[in-house]
Amino acid sequence: MLKEIIIVLVLIIGTAFAIKKYVEQPQKAGTVIVLNGPSASGKSSLQKAFQKIMAPDLWIKVGIDNLFDKPMPDIEMSELARWQSPNEIRWVTTTQDKDNHNVVTLYTGIQGEKVAYGMNSAIAGYAQAGCNVIVDYIAYKPEWLEDLQQKLAGIKTYYIAVKIPLATLEQREKERATSPVGHARSHYDTVYSTLKYDLELQVEQKSSEELAKEIKKLIDR
Repeated sequence: MLKEIIIVLVLIIGTAFAIKKYVEQPQKAGTVIVLNGPSASGKSSLQKAFQKIMAPDLWIKVGIDNLFDKPMPDIEMSELARWQSPNEIRWVTTTQDKDNHNVVTLYTGIQGEKVAYGMNSAIAGYAQAGCNVIVDYIAYKPEWLEDLQQKLAGIKTYYIAVKIPLATLEQREKERATSPVGHARSHYDTVYSTLKYDLELQVEQKSSEELAKEIKKLIDR
């Protein structure tokens, strides 16, 4: 009986030391791929294709939709006027450029800005927990991208510019009806900011699978 008790105690102590050693080990950060480009440029399809070719290695997909847009209050038709005028969360205006094209511009108030910076913190948090992350990003403001860079400092990160002709984007907006025609136009010339990218993808003539292979080639170097 005493022998059995000793064996159990040894096993318990050994397990405790193993757990303590595991907990105390520094967590190796994951790698982050930031796909930055205008709305409707195909970044979410590219995320899915990349996940598939990298399997069984896990790359989680996060970004502007599930970390910025979805947490916001729903925009209901009965409250539409509220979301078309300045407020502390976000609002949208519709104007026209010199060629009479619609320009649908997103603005963020002081509370909406907190969500954007929280999105950046969440991206960094996943990587710090050891996850590999591929991000669908739209840098509506250069400050968002600057903040993301700061929060990802010390983490292996690849910045990829997703580029596509504006006419193609607006055709996609018409077909998909997930965002109003003119939204991509509002940030098309500013979304890339002055960042030096590790890779620029011209996505119009290539499939998501072909583009995903280009990204894999980049990170395998």
